[in-house]
Amino acid sequence: MTSYTKQHDPFNNISTSTTTKTASNLGTSTGVDLIKIRANLSKNLREALANFTQQYSIIIWEPPFGAKSTNHLDQSKCGACDVSYDKAKVNDSMTKAVVFHFNELRLNKMPQTRRSDQYYVWWSMEGPPALRELRGMNLSEYDNVFNLTMTYRRDSDIYSPYSTAADVLQNKQSSGPGDRYKDLDQLISTKNAMVIWMVSNCGATKGAKTRMKLVQDLINAGLPVDRRGSCFPKNKPAPRGQQLEIISEFKFYLAFENSYHCLDYITEKLFFNAFKGGAVPVVFGAKKSDYQAVVPPNSCIYVDDFANLQDLIYYLKYLDKNVTAYKEYMKWRTMKPEEMPNYGRSTSLCQLCRVLHGINVDNLFNPFYSERYSSIPLFEHPSAPRVVTSLREWFYGPLSKDCLANY
Repeated sequence: MTSYTKQHDPFNNISTSTTTKTASNLGTSTGVDLIKIRANLSKNLREALANFTQQYSIIIWEPPFGAKSTNHLDQSKCGACDVSYDKAKVNDSMTKAVVFHFNELRLNKMPQTRRSDQYYVWWSMEGPPALRELRGMNLSEYDNVFNLTMTYRRDSDIYSPYSTAADVLQNKQSSGPGDRYKDLDQLISTKNAMVIWMVSNCGATKGAKTRMKLVQDLINAGLPVDRRGSCFPKNKPAPRGQQLEIISEFKFYLAFENSYHCLDYITEKLFFNAFKGGAVPVVFGAKKSDYQAVVPPNSCIYVDDFANLQDLIYYLKYLDKNVTAYKEYMKWRTMKPEEMPNYGRSTSLCQLCRVLHGINVDNLFNPFYSERYSSIPLFEHPSAPRVVTSLREWFYGPLSKDCLANY
C-alpha cells in the first residue's frame, strides 16, 4: 500500500497560485459526489494546466524489454513535460521523475546517488504471476525505494491501462475496421464467421496453460473457434498488421487473459483486438466487476456468468443466429466518449506529468480515493512526500490473493 511519510518534500520550492482544496474539504463522501466534483473542477484544471508552463523532464531509465517508444505529451492536457531515455539528464534540476520498468530493474543499476527532488516511479504492465512465478521477483528489496506505482491497476498512483473505453470511442474513424461503419447493421453484415482467437503465449505461465485448455474444451464441446497465432503454426496465419482486418470478419473474439482474477489485468486482447477489430469480446481473466468498471455498458460476454461451457456455447450460437440480440452488444459504439467509464481521467505519463506540476485531480478516479488520497490537495503538492512503503505488499498482497491462489 502506498503511504505518505514525513520525508523530504521533492517540490517544497515550487509555488502555485491555484486552489489547495482537497475533495475531502469540498464535502465528498460518495461516488455521486465525486462525479459532481470532477465535473465542477474542469475550469480549475484548464487554468492549472495553462499556469504551469515550466518544462519538467521524465526519464525512463531503461527501455521496456529493450524497445524505445516515442512519448509526446499534449501540454494542454498533461502539463509541460518531455520524456526521454537520456540517463545523462538524471541530475538536471528539471528532471523531476525517473521511471523504472520492472523487467530491467536492478538495485545496483539504479542511479548511484539519489536526487531528493525526484519521484522514483515503479512501472509494470504485467500481472503478479508474470513477476513472482515466471521471473521469481520478490520485490521486498524495494521497500521505501519508490514514490509512485504506475500499472494497469485502477488503484495505482499513476493509472496506466492498456487503453480505455473513452479512448476507443475518441479514436473512432481512424483506428480499426470495427469503427469504419457508422451504421451497426452495415458493420454486422460484413461478418461471415463466428469465433476467432489469436494467441502467442502457449504456456509460459499456469494461466496461459489454463486458457489453452479452456479453448480446447470449448472446441471439444462444439464451439467453432478459428485459432491463429504462433501457438498454431499449422493454422491460417495472422500476419502482423492484418490482425484487425481478420478479426473484423468474425462476430466474437476470445479475449482470454493469461491469468485469472488478477485485479484489473485487462489487456490489448480486449481493447485492441476485440473492440478495434469490431468483434464482440468473450472475456475471461479479470473479475466481472473489474471489467464492468472500465468497459462500455453491455459490450462483453463474461465466461464467469455461465454455469458450464455448454451454456456459454448455447448462448453464443443463439446470438450468432439472432441479429437483434447480437446488435445489443454493439450499441455502445453509438455512444459518446463522455458516457464511458473513467472519461476525463488522464493516464500513464500524462498523469505523471500532472503530478509533477502539483495537479492531482485524477486521484478522484482512484477506487481507494477516500482511504489513500483524500488528504492530497487537488492543485498543489502534498505536504508530505509520497512513498511506497512495501511494493511487495501492494502488488502481491491481499488484493492479489485470488490472482496468486493457485501458484
